[in-house]
Amino acid sequence: MKQARITLLAALASTATPAAAQTLPTPAAPQNVREGFALVWQTLDDWSENFIRLIPNLVAAFIAAILFLLLAWGAATAVRHLVARGGRHDLSHMLGSFVYWATVLFGFLVVITIALPSMKAGDIFASLGIGSVALGFAFKDLLQNWIAGFFILIRRPFHRGDQIKVGDIEGTVQAVETRATLVRTYSGRLVIIPNSDIYTRSVTVHTAYESRRSEITVPVGLEVDLELALRVFREAVLTVDDVLHEPAPDVLPWAFNNNNVDIRVRWWTKSQRTYEVHTRAAVVLAIKRASEECGIALPADTKISFAATPLIVEQGKMKKPAKPAKKPAKQSARDERAAEAELAPRDSDNDPEAEKPKLGELNEGTEDVPR
Repeated sequence: MKQARITLLAALASTATPAAAQTLPTPAAPQNVREGFALVWQTLDDWSENFIRLIPNLVAAFIAAILFLLLAWGAATAVRHLVARGGRHDLSHMLGSFVYWATVLFGFLVVITIALPSMKAGDIFASLGIGSVALGFAFKDLLQNWIAGFFILIRRPFHRGDQIKVGDIEGTVQAVETRATLVRTYSGRLVIIPNSDIYTRSVTVHTAYESRRSEITVPVGLEVDLELALRVFREAVLTVDDVLHEPAPDVLPWAFNNNNVDIRVRWWTKSQRTYEVHTRAAVVLAIKRASEECGIALPADTKISFAATPLIVEQGKMKKPAKPAKKPAKQSARDERAAEAELAPRDSDNDPEAEKPKLGELNEGTEDVPR
């Protein structure tokens, strides 16, 4: 029994050994320089034969690439013209760019498949890592701004030429691009705002309607005849050219403020910024002139700025200094000038407390709004 088991195991080993011992043939190592050069030439010859076999595929891939580029250009142009007919220029540019690059990407995959038949599109996506979490995080901001810009152009909360305010930024919309919105401020600066910020934050559109209201507060004394003041102020506002007569201006006694009565003057103008700025200045000037002609005294500002007069306040609180002792007769004039310089107030450019206020100017230009 034992001898039979040994014979069976030997038979199984003899049948399994040839299959396990089969190995791939390995090229023989070159024995000298001549065999080495022969091996190199053999390799180059194999490469040239493979390249010659791929020439038809490369020609077909080149022709396919040209056709896909022409197709991408034609499709993008057609989409731009089709969408731009309705006045949606920014949306036409965004959709045209999207169609162009989508067609180019699809054509690239087709060309690679034609040129290299052994390569598949799935392998290309896997090698590039498309669809992975890392690539999603890398393109998060880009995709977020693109999608936000797409919805902005679809819903159209504002147009080119509208004057908007986003946070501290206020100006005229120049264009809405795939990544950001271009806004030209009233001082002539270009601000690039990401579309995601505009889509997620509150936006004030100043030119959404044909007109908007402005207002100022004019204080008058308690002794002034309010009915006369209201009539005079209303007539003064109506004399300004850019003030709209419909809706009519409002002149309302608003509140008591110390010894004065605040009168709130409200009027309507066109919605552009230039009308608001110019009418505000003209209304203030017209009310000032009408008040002087009718004898309506506007209260003067009687407040004291302690920051502007620190020495007067301090001298009123301080006790009178004692009389200085008599100078010796032999003190020179140079010592007297030095002592006066020590007591004199300092006016140095390096002293923050001695800095003088710098007058500024309002630098706002007139905007030509294409509405």
